[in-house]
Amino acid sequence: MQQKPQPSQVPKSLYNIDATGKRHRIYPQDITGKFTRIRTKLAYLLILIYLLPPWLKINGLPVIQLNIPDRQFVLFGSIFWPQDVQYLVFIFILAGLFLFFITALLGRVWCGWACPQTIFLEFVLRRIEYWIEGNRTDQIKLDKSPWTPSKFTKKAIKHLLFLLVAAVVSNTFLAYFTGVDSLLQWISSPPWENWTAFLFMLFFLFAFYFDLAHFQEQYCILVCPYARFQSALIDSQTIQVMYDPRRGEPRGRRSKVTGDCIDCSACIRACPTGIDIRNGSQLECIGCTRCIDACDRIMTRIKKPKGLIRYESELGLAGEKPSVMRPRIIIYILILTIITGSFFWVLSNRPLVEYQLIKPKGVPFTLISQNQVSNHFSLRLINKDLKQHRIRLAQQGGEDVSLIVPISPYTLKANSTYRLAFFMIVPRDKLSAGRLKIPLQVFIDDVAQENIELVFIGPSS
Repeated sequence: MQQKPQPSQVPKSLYNIDATGKRHRIYPQDITGKFTRIRTKLAYLLILIYLLPPWLKINGLPVIQLNIPDRQFVLFGSIFWPQDVQYLVFIFILAGLFLFFITALLGRVWCGWACPQTIFLEFVLRRIEYWIEGNRTDQIKLDKSPWTPSKFTKKAIKHLLFLLVAAVVSNTFLAYFTGVDSLLQWISSPPWENWTAFLFMLFFLFAFYFDLAHFQEQYCILVCPYARFQSALIDSQTIQVMYDPRRGEPRGRRSKVTGDCIDCSACIRACPTGIDIRNGSQLECIGCTRCIDACDRIMTRIKKPKGLIRYESELGLAGEKPSVMRPRIIIYILILTIITGSFFWVLSNRPLVEYQLIKPKGVPFTLISQNQVSNHFSLRLINKDLKQHRIRLAQQGGEDVSLIVPISPYTLKANSTYRLAFFMIVPRDKLSAGRLKIPLQVFIDDVAQENIELVFIGPSS
């Protein structure tokens, strides 16, 4: 098992809090390495995946749009309505189970490789800081120096660029709800013409700016709930970013009695949350692999094998071989497979045209004559398809029952709803108990659907 840190090594408070309880800023060292290069490519790919969907269209519709005013959700050219909320439940369950699965398998790989907080902070905002203010040492020196025109200019340019990034991100976020066409129209018009959208965008802009420009690693340490329950998902066989104490200890300058760790603190300087990975698995570790690249560089320099800090499990550090396909992982895979298969089966059988019988409020029946009674009904039609459909009704209550539909067949336009009104006329002598059940047949494009049983109400005979 992994060697426990010595009491002197265990921090008595959070790494970004000093002895007085005051936060001190963390300045991660700019590094290069195998994992950093892979993460950089992945990060910019994920940023494109976030920025492009509102601009791309399939079948004339945005790739993704949450159209709240029209109560529609567009996903890859298909329109989902409030009646399709069960599909959203499937997606949330799958996302949660996949997060549990990947955490049990690879620890906090989501946090270090795909979380938007990490992606924008490390690969956008910090790249701007390195470009304008320099590396870690230069940033510390600049912040400790008195205010000069040069310092003010650097800080002003940096925060203006931060605000520009926040504006792009917030407007893109708004486009997911409104669509690009509406967004561009609002941007070119005065804010007071679209107060709601403008205030929404402004709030998200400053929230995003404050988070990434000032709050930074505190979100991962103090706010994010994922860090709190990850300990219940991992075990001794979970692959995580870990330090090998059997190889590295005792630390110190190179000699015959010391391990491979020369106590250079390169891993600490590279860490975006300021932790010392040599103290074992910790809540603040986001699994970003920056410490691996930093340590591998030092190992290469002192001509030692790489991997003093590496992806490993606690069993692996103890010299045992971890089992990937252990019961927990197998159960996750089985559940994910079943739910995913069920989701696609339900999705493939989703009816594109739905209808619902509505009995209008008010007078329950109308006496047309001494021998005939009329009831007014409505059929609420929903067309989720991208093409129109023909709707026709037929009553199955016998020849003496009349169905009157003002428009028959009715052409239901694509992506629309309509309330189709119709009347049923029944002889009074058929209403022995004051009501009569009548089957109603619905045809969609001349294809018969399941019968609707409507209850006709009238005076008792």
